[in-house]
Amino acid sequence: MSDATMEQKLRLVQQVRSRYQEDQYDLSNRERILYGRTSISPDRAAGYGSYYDDYYQEGAMPGGGEASSFRLRLFLAMFLVMLVIVMDVNGIAVAGITAEKIYEVISADYEEVLETWVEAISSNVRK
Repeated sequence: MSDATMEQKLRLVQQVRSRYQEDQYDLSNRERILYGRTSISPDRAAGYGSYYDDYYQEGAMPGGGEASSFRLRLFLAMFLVMLVIVMDVNGIAVAGITAEKIYEVISADYEEVLETWVEAISSNVRK
């Protein structure tokens, strides 16, 4: 009885290792598609190490050292908000657009417009 249990454990371990290697292969394919990676390090090819080591190293930037545009987008958003506030405080209109018009557009309820748009698209797709 104990031999059968050991055999079952051995098969289970082999299945787990096989599944782990399949998952790593799938993950490397996804990384290749998403991030354009063309090579796999020898540790990863052999099934050793973690795929996420590169991402969580101190000082390492995600995406292979490429600069992120988050700071630029954050600065741009803050600049635009400040611009609208300054327009509102000083009563300035830019190209005939006032801060009140901007507030109206932001706070408008677009649910009906979106529903009709989705219905129009879905009826075109069915045809």
